[in-house]
Amino acid sequence: MESISPDILNGKDFDNRDYARKIINYPAMMVPCVQESIIKSLISELPEKVSMIDPFMGASNTLVTSMRYGINVFGQDINPLSVLVSQVKTHIYDDDLREGFKNISEKIRRSWSNKIDISFKNIDKWFKKDVQIELSQIRRVILKEENLFHRKFYWVILAEVIRLTNNDRTSTFKMHIRTQEDIEKRKLSPKDFFFRIAERSIEDIFNLKKELEKKDLITSDNNFKHDVDVLWGDSKERIRTEKSYNLLVTSPPYGDNHTTVTYGQFSYLPLQWIPKSDIDNDINLNYLDVIQEIDSQSLGGKNISEYSVIEENLFSKSKSLKQFFEGFTYEEEQKAKKVTNFVFDLDITIENILDKMQSNSFLAWTIGNRTVNNKEVKNDKILIELMEDKGVSLLTDLNRDILAKRMPEKNNFSELMRKEKILIFKKK
Repeated sequence: MESISPDILNGKDFDNRDYARKIINYPAMMVPCVQESIIKSLISELPEKVSMIDPFMGASNTLVTSMRYGINVFGQDINPLSVLVSQVKTHIYDDDLREGFKNISEKIRRSWSNKIDISFKNIDKWFKKDVQIELSQIRRVILKEENLFHRKFYWVILAEVIRLTNNDRTSTFKMHIRTQEDIEKRKLSPKDFFFRIAERSIEDIFNLKKELEKKDLITSDNNFKHDVDVLWGDSKERIRTEKSYNLLVTSPPYGDNHTTVTYGQFSYLPLQWIPKSDIDNDINLNYLDVIQEIDSQSLGGKNISEYSVIEENLFSKSKSLKQFFEGFTYEEEQKAKKVTNFVFDLDITIENILDKMQSNSFLAWTIGNRTVNNKEVKNDKILIELMEDKGVSLLTDLNRDILAKRMPEKNNFSELMRKEKILIFKKK
């Protein structure tokens, strides 16, 4: 396998263009140039036909990077907003998107009704009335767009507009209301944001398309030449594909809910405005009910039953997990239960993933450690031990600095997450 140096892992000598990464400021996005170094190194060791899977696709940067190398891709995520973003970024758009945007912009400018179309608990807390009115005007125009993938594109733009114009602070991904003084001072027009972000994002979408065309990866009827499957799915329940893959490149939402990135809270407000039917009809998660619903359904989000039995089973698989719990008081042990929740869910998910991986396939995991009860949770060691328990051996263990990943600015998580491990395994 081609060696991967620390400089390469930090993006040196690789294409650092965003390729539609900026279409939405999604949390903790994987850095394309870093993923490119991993993908390029691993596909050189694989047969000509490479298929990549990411069961925690997030903003789909692994999928987009793999597409640039002419790879079949499959991605799923439990967060409906992730699915919508990924559908848009992996779709090949016709030039009529530009013309369509001119038409939709004019309709939005002419919208005048003060009717507010959306209602949910505490809407007035999170949105000023004038913002609700403009968002409703934009939403009504999008709903009348006949082209489904054009609607999806506009929904993603609206999601970013909502992020920028609601009353939530943007310094963390958890929902925290701004001060009343700050809210009153802010004079924002969602329409202005929508026009600006859509214009920029259309350029990003077509820049990616140009790159794929240069590599002869677009068909005459304007489709990607290889398979692209993007679905909603809970990876700890199942991987929603009958296909098999020889490359995995992913990063699980590692950690407990107190310190990990709250993708669900980040997505809660935008998803209130976007019809589920325009994302994926198979979504069976009641994600609009409460702010924490998506995060509670993600890895480590729910308390498991029979801790003693499950911990005994997990301790037999991972001595690092067992060592983490040694020496804790009863109170400290209770605080650390969420670590058990995460490892339990991760272990189940690994089984589901391995069931879809071919013989001689490579699995590249990006994962970081953190501190709970002033003690390091060695997620890297735990993952290695869980994989070894299933007969999958570690090929290489690499470190990288977190330089460009979008992380929260003001919480303990960001203080801890300065380094990540990239662990590359091979399934025989």
